[in-house]
Amino acid sequence: MEEQSKYAFGIDVGTETVRAVALELKGEDSVSVIGYGEAKNERGMHKGIVTNLAGPAEATDKALKSVESMSGVNVDSAYVSINGAHISSEKVSGMIAVSATAPITNGDLDRLEDTAMSGKITNNREVLDVVPLNYILDGQGGIRSPLGMTANKIEIIANVISGLKPSVDALGRAMSSANLRVLRFMPTSMAAARAVLTEKQMENGVAVIDLGASTTSVSVYEEGDLQYIGVISAGANNITKDLAISLEINTDAAEEIKLKHVTADFIPTAKEITMKVGGESITFSKSEVNEIVRDRLVDIFEHVIEHLSRAGYAGKLPEGAVIVGAGAKMKGLAGFAKETLKMATRIGVPGMGLTGVVEDIEKPEYATAIGLALSMADDGKFSGIEDEDKKPFSLFGLFKKHKK
Repeated sequence: MEEQSKYAFGIDVGTETVRAVALELKGEDSVSVIGYGEAKNERGMHKGIVTNLAGPAEATDKALKSVESMSGVNVDSAYVSINGAHISSEKVSGMIAVSATAPITNGDLDRLEDTAMSGKITNNREVLDVVPLNYILDGQGGIRSPLGMTANKIEIIANVISGLKPSVDALGRAMSSANLRVLRFMPTSMAAARAVLTEKQMENGVAVIDLGASTTSVSVYEEGDLQYIGVISAGANNITKDLAISLEINTDAAEEIKLKHVTADFIPTAKEITMKVGGESITFSKSEVNEIVRDRLVDIFEHVIEHLSRAGYAGKLPEGAVIVGAGAKMKGLAGFAKETLKMATRIGVPGMGLTGVVEDIEKPEYATAIGLALSMADDGKFSGIEDEDKKPFSLFGLFKKHKK
């Protein structure tokens, strides 16, 4: 008898564009992209924050209709991205006593997490994820999962990912207006990591930099776990706007110049370029454009370095950095980032291990949407399946939480 298909969906709600991906899963090894779609988010968001529910709701609805039309599957629930400078991570620790004669249960670990977070996460913040970094049983550390073990005392060191409640709530209401049930909110760079990183990279130490339209997100992984996350309120659109203002052109023309005529090696040149904009020709100096773009990129990546330093990882990541997001399409960006960050750098392209129409979305801007859908599958939260005892599907089990 042929095994029934399961479906997982990821919705990346960006400030300018909403991207959606549908995965079909059969058996233990077959993961296929069966649908994708995107729609312009023309109003209602500012630097990752919902300012008007109607805008992102309409864009999400359009993207989902494209997915449903292509896949023939109804999208009723999904993992959804969340972004903005309000997203942060904080290390917490706690300890509880347990019975040494009974095995440790999920209930014990829930109580331990609650104890660790008590009084440390303010009431105006919504916890998005708790990433256990280390369990310590009666003084013995380095334990990844203490379930079924015994001890008198359990301690935890964990990374708590949270966002401001009003921002989380507004995004949830926007998704509800699009008739979508949010199963989990995930920060963009955290979701993208699922699509572009290997176990080895996460174990050795690596950063994911999501260069989006209006924000740049930074996640750091080491020893297989998320160690830090932060968001910068500047992105690729800041470069476009700088060009538009300096060259006295509209943003569409500035975007075309950025993608076609800018290479981030910024080699000195006297070359002049002429192109047509709205029926008239404009001429600009490539060196002038280079200077405008370089100044903004330096500013963004200096903030990236600040986040890496805050996390204690500047210059200390053996696997370097992986850049995703629409801003990653700029020619020569990996080389610029390598020189600036002083570490190995590459552009992250999702799609590893996937089949179907994946070739159409093997692009850095789809890393978050694909990562969200894969994470939904990892957690066993297949569309229409509510049984918590269902065995999760996982290509390599990124999230090692004690519960799903």
